[in-house]
Amino acid sequence: MKRRLILLFFCCLLVVGLLSGCSPEQAGKIPPVTNGATVPPQKPVVPVKPPVVETVPVKVYFGTHNARYLVAEVYQLKPGPQLMQQALETMANGPRSSDLVAVIPKATKVKSVVVRDRMAIVDFSSELVKRGFGGSATEILAVAAIVNTLTEFPEVERVQILVEGKKVDTLFGHIDVYDPLSRSPGIIKNK
Repeated sequence: MKRRLILLFFCCLLVVGLLSGCSPEQAGKIPPVTNGATVPPQKPVVPVKPPVVETVPVKVYFGTHNARYLVAEVYQLKPGPQLMQQALETMANGPRSSDLVAVIPKATKVKSVVVRDRMAIVDFSSELVKRGFGGSATEILAVAAIVNTLTEFPEVERVQILVEGKKVDTLFGHIDVYDPLSRSPGIIKNK
């Protein structure tokens, strides 16, 4: 009998010891109480990562203030079938650097760019050829900027410029653009 009492005493001590070492709130069995209100258990917060938008570097050419050279600015553009069109739209928006100037009117829209047999056929809106944008030096820069920007893409060797879906003789009245054009590396100035 004495053994049973001792055993019962030790069991009671063990139960009391276990209960005092871990509160019900810590055990997660009873939610904590604040001012008499029950607080529901909180779900763990999982940080949401923003979607990754991949971009590729693309060189877009602009003119120097003295209208003698082209200088490339590198833009991070979204890859895809419209990449060349994005590059030319970036050109129409003008350069970031105040050391460079736009070579085509800002209102110019790029209607399409299609590549066939290593030739990019680019169709611009009529705003490209509006009178009064520039003289022969500006036209040389505009044509070379369009061609050099598109020939930065490895699949393009030549460029055919269209306006409203049709071939034109010149953009501003000075340079022949009726036939496909090739890259003009001599007009490019490295920064």
